[in-house]
This record gives sequence, structure tokens and C-alpha cells, in this order.
Amino acid sequence: MDLMEMLKALFGGEALTFDQFAEKINQSSDVKLGNLAGGQYVDKNKYDDISRQLEVANANLADYDPEWKSKLEQAQADGEKKLNDYKFDQSVEKAIADSGAADVFSVKANIDMSTVAPGEDGAISGLSEQLEKLKSEKSFLFKSEAPEPTLNLGGSTKGAIRKDNMDAVKRAMGLN
Repeated sequence: MDLMEMLKALFGGEALTFDQFAEKINQSSDVKLGNLAGGQYVDKNKYDDISRQLEVANANLADYDPEWKSKLEQAQADGEKKLNDYKFDQSVEKAIADSGAADVFSVKANIDMSTVAPGEDGAISGLSEQLEKLKSEKSFLFKSEAPEPTLNLGGSTKGAIRKDNMDAVKRAMGLN
């Protein structure tokens, strides 16, 4: 039934006053009036389209992890801790190398790392004391400050001649 036929059936063929019109509308269970300018009415096709979009969006969210943000923050914190631990290990190894260690890993194996920590000012606390103790107790782990001894074979020279000085020795002896 189209709109005009419905109105004709409701009101008949006569002219109505406003009061008569309001009374017929209120008595009718088939007719409901609304102000469409306010946006209360949505076309059925638009409603169905939006409903389908909502169903698709909800289906896409089915695999959504609601705890993703906390997991991301935890992963970032873990990554930052690993990076800081790596930087700390590198600074410890550099400090050991700077102390004159012959082999950084051998010296590090003799250090109690549970007492070594990064200090407030960026320095490493607890390391220098252990390095000094190791230098006195296990000096073989560190490079010697004394010059390496030369091989003394007797004779006029004080030791073996290095290969790069051989040309100068030949010239001095007139063998050139």
C-alpha cells in the first residue's frame, strides 16, 4: 500500500481540523509520526549496511588481543633491560682491558660480578677493587710493565738483532 492510499484510508475523504487530525493519528496503531529533520529515522537499507559493517568489524576484532598494550610495554622494557645489560657488560670489559689485562675473558672469569654494578655517575662500582686484588694475587693475568727480556747470546751485542735492523747492521759492518 502506498502512502496516499494509507492516508486516504486513515482520514477518509474529508477535510480535518488539527484536533480531528491529532485524534485520528493517536487512535491509529498503523501510523506513527516523527520529525525526520532531527535524524531519528534511518532508512532500512542504510541501517542494514551499517549493521553489516559492524559485523565485519566485530569479526576482524575476534583475534584482537586486548592486552596488546601491556605486552608491548613489557617487550619494550625487556628489550631496554637487555640493551642496558649489554652496554654494562661492554663497559666492564673495556675497564678490564684498560687495566692492562692480558686476556679480558680470563680476568672477567676471576671477578665476582654480583658485586659489580653501574654507579650513579656512570662509573662501575666494585670493579676497581677486585682488579687491584687480582693484580697482586694473580699478576700473570695482566701485562707486565717491565720490558720483555732480550735473548743474550753473549758477544758484542746485548741481544738478538731484530730483522728490521739487519740492514743497518750490515751497512755498519761494511757488508753492503
